[in-house]
Amino acid sequence: MAITKSKRGRAAYSDEGGAPPVRDAWVFWGLLALLVWAPLPLGSNRTFAIGILVPWVFALLAGALWAWRGQADAAWQRLALFKWPLMALGAFVLLVWFQTLPLPSAWVQALSPEAWRVQDGVAPFRLSLDVFQTRLYAALSTGYFCAFLLVLLTVRDRARLDQLAMGLVVAGVLQAVLAVVLFSATAHYQIYFFEVLHDRTKGSFGYHNHFAGYMELCLSIGVGLMLARLGKDASQGSGWKHVVGRILAFVLSPKMRLRMLLVVMVIALVLTRSRMGNAGFFASLVIVGLISLALTRRSAPAMVTLVISLIVVDVVVVGSWVGLEKVVNRVQETATTIDGGGAEESIEQRQQAALAALGLVRDFPAFGTGGGSFYNSFMRYRATDKVYFDHAHNDYVELAADYGLVGLGLLGAFVLATFYAAARTLAKRRSSLPRGIAFGVMMAIVSIAIHSWVDFNLQLPANVLTLMVIMAMGWVAYNLPSGRHTGEQ
Repeated sequence: MAITKSKRGRAAYSDEGGAPPVRDAWVFWGLLALLVWAPLPLGSNRTFAIGILVPWVFALLAGALWAWRGQADAAWQRLALFKWPLMALGAFVLLVWFQTLPLPSAWVQALSPEAWRVQDGVAPFRLSLDVFQTRLYAALSTGYFCAFLLVLLTVRDRARLDQLAMGLVVAGVLQAVLAVVLFSATAHYQIYFFEVLHDRTKGSFGYHNHFAGYMELCLSIGVGLMLARLGKDASQGSGWKHVVGRILAFVLSPKMRLRMLLVVMVIALVLTRSRMGNAGFFASLVIVGLISLALTRRSAPAMVTLVISLIVVDVVVVGSWVGLEKVVNRVQETATTIDGGGAEESIEQRQQAALAALGLVRDFPAFGTGGGSFYNSFMRYRATDKVYFDHAHNDYVELAADYGLVGLGLLGAFVLATFYAAARTLAKRRSSLPRGIAFGVMMAIVSIAIHSWVDFNLQLPANVLTLMVIMAMGWVAYNLPSGRHTGEQ
């Protein structure tokens, strides 16, 4: 692909051979608008919101395909670069739809004996025990796949990759500002049949841990973008004059504005009082920082400076100002067992549903009980009739229960492949933007992977959509064309 200029002066994309340009700017901006919209209606965790989100993604993908209509071969060549993640994610989507299909009795008996026993003489044989909910989740899964595909098709150069990263930062800051304002007013209202009390920062989400998960994602890509822009500094020298000069240049540069946006999101994250949300973000910063140092030392000074800045400014200064000690106190008051006497909910209590749900995984090991069926299928496995769980509070267990070990394996392969591609980008590329985006992608994956042990962020449409876009950005950065004319790779 080559970059040309349209009559309005905007960048357009065409084949080297002079094929018509791919004019899909409106699709790209529609994607950015979707990322801002998705968190607004309780994180899109309502049926009507899903009814907006999924058609929106389908419309954007249709627009992208229309823009590529004269260059089908070029489109296929581009998608061929991403065949492995597309195959893994596509196989998972097909699995969810397969769960909804009526199947011969012998098939269900062979594939899922317990599902056959539950439905024998009661309902048509399917792998899903709640076909209507699984159809909803199948539509959502298809939407996520289309969003992933949409990023691969529309984000083809450094400019759009940078703009998409900045768009996620802006979406995160808007949520952070909204969260702090509502928290300051201790807002209390009912919306979409759900009562919300802003005794912690929640933004437009109904649950503070879901908002914390969203902040982790936006902060991660923001840190990556900050690292990419720090990497553009051309000033050299080790004397104190050079150091002071670089500091002053940074304070007066657009990078400082980005840094302040990250501070705003850190404030909102700390004020969630989410133990695992805060621990996941800062642990991912350290873990990915160490991985980056192990893979390459080319960006070591910039990366070390950024990590130290985040720890010192965000944790010590900002965290102390907004009450990070309350998060620390919650962690200290968290006992391992119920009998441990902690003032906060113990680890054992938090994992009760997940431990009981292992019975679901044992009975439906291969293909699960159907996407979105946990709240219903779990009823006969819960330890007490006095407590109701609609989620397992452990994404790994809930994914295994809903989609079986086959579905969990497909998703695991997709995530691990994405993490590996991002790590390869860090190790092999010299250009600052791909490396910075790869850093942010790895942080997002590690952060959510940690948080998912005690929560269910991967059941919330807004968070999953955002994570899917971020992982697509990792693959785009991995396959970004080298800037040979500038010496970049």
